[in-house]
Amino acid sequence: MNDHKKWKIKFSIIMVIAIIVIYGSNILILKDPEHVISYIWTHLGFIPVDILIVAFVLDEIISKKEKEAMMEKLDMIMSTFFSELGNDLISQLSSINHYKADTKYLESIKDWTDEDYENILKKIKNVDIPFKADVAQQDREEYLTNIRNLLINKREFIVGLINNQNLLEKEEFSELLNAILHLDDELEHRSDLSKVSDVDFNHLNGDMQRVYNKLIHEWVYYLKYINKHYPYMIALVIRTNPFDETADVYVKE
Repeated sequence: MNDHKKWKIKFSIIMVIAIIVIYGSNILILKDPEHVISYIWTHLGFIPVDILIVAFVLDEIISKKEKEAMMEKLDMIMSTFFSELGNDLISQLSSINHYKADTKYLESIKDWTDEDYENILKKIKNVDIPFKADVAQQDREEYLTNIRNLLINKREFIVGLINNQNLLEKEEFSELLNAILHLDDELEHRSDLSKVSDVDFNHLNGDMQRVYNKLIHEWVYYLKYINKHYPYMIALVIRTNPFDETADVYVKE
């Protein structure tokens, strides 16, 4: 038996002795055992009430706090995701999007307010953002190769994120990772990308559009999060905005 258990046993014995002494002296001095017994029974009746409060109310509060702490960590994982892969992937997909003008509102994030973030998230939620890969036929092999190499290099990182069981709490982010892995799988199985026909490229366009839609939604959510909790981080995101062709990481003013 270790010292910690011995201490618990000694403490419990002392407390029991103290209870006996206190109630025993009360009976001996006041000569009113009925009052003592009534007092004990009354307080025993509150034990189930205390258990209910601890079991339901306090447990709910603790669970809520633990979930908030976990979600905080998951939001920080998103920061790593965009630094490692997300921003590069957005840049590559945006650069060839035929409907680039439809995402022009994402250039001005430096001017957004908290209300703007909320409105943009509502605007793009459950809505397909227009996307069509506009790549000349002679340039398709090079473009698809670049995308494939990017995903291959980051495959271990993506799988590591998926293996994080806590990410199941963020359904949208999990769906994004699955969409990226599917695009990676599609490109990996095409050993010779020069053989991609118009029909096949149209199929890959659908996979890229799925990734693009989910990427943008998670990116805006991520911006909203760091703007609220880590405003000093938003400055770097603005200077590296993948939707702003004039963005420059170097501070000019």
